[in-house]
Amino acid sequence: MEKFRVNYHIKMPSLLSYLELTDTKFRLNFSLISQDVSILEKSPFPFLTISESDPFARLIDAQFATDAGSEIKRVFLLFQKDEYHLTKDELRPFNNRDVDQCWQKAFSFYSKKNQDASVFILNDQIGENGGLVPLQSLFFCKSKRIFFHPPCPVCGLPLQQCRDDDILTGLGFQRYSASLKRYLFCPSCFGSTGKSDFYVFSLENSDQPVFKNRLASLKDRWDLIKDFGRLTEVRNSLNRFPCINCSSHQECYGPDGSVISRITPVSFYPFYMLIFEAASINALDFLPLISGASFDDLENRLSEKQQLGRMNCLNSLKQNSSSITPFFFDKNEKYFLEVLYLKLSFLCELVQAVFSMPDDLWPGLSIDSIWINLTGQNSLLPFFWNFKLKIINIEGNTANPPFLPKLFSYDSPHLLGIIWFYTFLVNKKQGVSEIYAALGEKIDKIVSNDDDSPESVLKNSIDGVFSPANIFWIPDEKSVGQDWVRLWEKAIGLGWSLLKIGSRTGLMEDSKWSKDKFQQKLKNLRKEVKDKLFSQNLNPVQAEPVSENKAIHEILARIMGKWSVGTDMDAQEDELEKTVVISTADMEKFDNEDVVSQNEYEIEETMILSPADFIKEKSLSTKKADQPEKKDFISETVILYPDQERSEKR
Repeated sequence: MEKFRVNYHIKMPSLLSYLELTDTKFRLNFSLISQDVSILEKSPFPFLTISESDPFARLIDAQFATDAGSEIKRVFLLFQKDEYHLTKDELRPFNNRDVDQCWQKAFSFYSKKNQDASVFILNDQIGENGGLVPLQSLFFCKSKRIFFHPPCPVCGLPLQQCRDDDILTGLGFQRYSASLKRYLFCPSCFGSTGKSDFYVFSLENSDQPVFKNRLASLKDRWDLIKDFGRLTEVRNSLNRFPCINCSSHQECYGPDGSVISRITPVSFYPFYMLIFEAASINALDFLPLISGASFDDLENRLSEKQQLGRMNCLNSLKQNSSSITPFFFDKNEKYFLEVLYLKLSFLCELVQAVFSMPDDLWPGLSIDSIWINLTGQNSLLPFFWNFKLKIINIEGNTANPPFLPKLFSYDSPHLLGIIWFYTFLVNKKQGVSEIYAALGEKIDKIVSNDDDSPESVLKNSIDGVFSPANIFWIPDEKSVGQDWVRLWEKAIGLGWSLLKIGSRTGLMEDSKWSKDKFQQKLKNLRKEVKDKLFSQNLNPVQAEPVSENKAIHEILARIMGKWSVGTDMDAQEDELEKTVVISTADMEKFDNEDVVSQNEYEIEETMILSPADFIKEKSLSTKKADQPEKKDFISETVILYPDQERSEKR
């Protein structure tokens, strides 16, 4: 047993120094679900969880703050879970070594300088070899708001995780390297006496409470928390253990056992952690918003699912965007094109991010791990037009058995194809289950007919699951112009190509398909939609403009076309206050494309016209014909408005 005493006396790095005020005068604050202690004591995990979708990690809300509590930076903590939500599969076995490898690959990927993931690395997390090291187990007292490391209930020294397969198998436990089971124990007690209690987060039916020779007993987290009460008479270097001199000790460890509701593990086992700059909103909430969903609608849905973390993100976004225009055309028939453009932009960023990933990241891609940063508060563009996408997870780094890549393609775009159809088709009335069923039906028909063209996919489906109206959150409330259905079919066809390629053995089997070609087609389609979105054929003047005013009209019509954001002509006449400055010198020589490059010293007369002026240009032309031609330079600015013109006539 001597070797255990030597090997396990290792000082592990701690997060405590970042959770307490130090000479640096700032700290890391975990966000709580409530400031009410009674509510915290009823919650098994009192911290604001943003997402639990990753089987190996949870996303927790936190902030870097000053000693006065002022927030410096809001962050997401990607925290290793104590229990893994992973289905046991003998054909795809996972063990603790694989999970360790996941975190190392994630750390390597996100810490690269060329990755725009805004990751914050703590010095204590970096090991001697430059890899990510786990931090010491961390517990939290809800009543006193104190963090501490779990001590051995016998000697008071910190508990550690047993990674030695020989010790574990000798006691009848599952090996660290061949299972997902983890155990805490006291290496000091075990090394000196050969006896120690071992602790797991939760006991399973297969766990035995007592093992051979009674060298060890197996207990869960609640047993450990209650065993802390034995430390009141042991006072050896336990300066950070809060219970010894606490005034509530008798209440916590007495007959009522209140300690069970007051102390909880932040992480029962030593844990890996990555810190990301907080995102604005999850893709699952962003996509409905750009489809026309209201904040209240989404808030009610998240409340029903008890998604408090995502609801907190949504409420913050709602406050930040309350006085900002969200769209260009939400009151216009072009809203379909705008939503299509925004969703294509979302997919452009996603495709670029995913295609740049290493191959072994692909299997873990999920829409839950996609986050959106909205940066439109100070922009001249509508709020939802300024966003940046990033992926936060470690699930995709899962190590595959060495023989599997020889048989299957794990960089398949199939996963992207699923997200593609989710992006375009999921709405308030149509869930992902209906989409899966429709896709499955199409795939079955294609297999039987050997026809995998987009036309075959959309045939007889334009009014069903694949209807273009499904791009809206409430499909029945918006119309889709018949001229734009072709753009919709192109978008669906691109998604279908991802599913088609992903279903084949070997990604590059089809010589006609490549990542670069696909990205270019996607960019071309997005540009085509944008061109349609901002094109408008203005014809405000019925009569043909005469002489030099014809050139003015053509110039202004071109500029107005560029300014146009979808408002109707009546609104432009009443509200638009933009001005245009042009020269009237040598008007017949004007080139419409070169107006903005005219030399300012050649200007003989300046007219500042409101958008409504050139609607009346025929009468303006008549007035101008009665005036003598100006030859000299003038400094006077003539501002003409329709009301002024009418008064002059009178």
